[in-house]
Amino acid sequence: NVLLFGETGVGKSAIINLIMGRDVAQTSPDAATCTLQHTFHEVTLGDCRLKLWEVSSIDKMSFFRALFAKWRLKKSYKKLSRDDRVYLLLYCMRGSRAQRALISDYKFFTDIVGLPTVAVAAVVTSLEDYPKDMDKWWTNNKDNLERLGMRFSAHACITSLP
Repeated sequence: NVLLFGETGVGKSAIINLIMGRDVAQTSPDAATCTLQHTFHEVTLGDCRLKLWEVSSIDKMSFFRALFAKWRLKKSYKKLSRDDRVYLLLYCMRGSRAQRALISDYKFFTDIVGLPTVAVAAVVTSLEDYPKDMDKWWTNNKDNLERLGMRFSAHACITSLP
């Protein structure tokens, strides 16, 4: 089980489609929420069979709705962990976003899974301005993310545009 999470419009569905090699997750060209519930897609990569879980965004929710969403997500995660282990969290973030805004999303999900039991990898999207070396974004921003308390075991800098 691999969980993809991040704010609305960051490209979680597009990343799933990229991994799957075909359009299986609905995407939207605007910032509207496409994913209204937790959905999964099964894929085989080499000898490994994975379930990619797209976790709906909690940003722009009222305090009580966010609290309820966190409780529901915690319950779902515990069931998923009990039935079949979660191996990886993919934190999807837009490279152009202000980084302080990323902390609350990161802490929300990592609090639920209880680090360091599950590896967290960063997937940085919207890096079209880095056509020759998208990884340069990571080089320029890694230290700042760590100063903000965000730790990643790996990263990928991508564009999810066709």
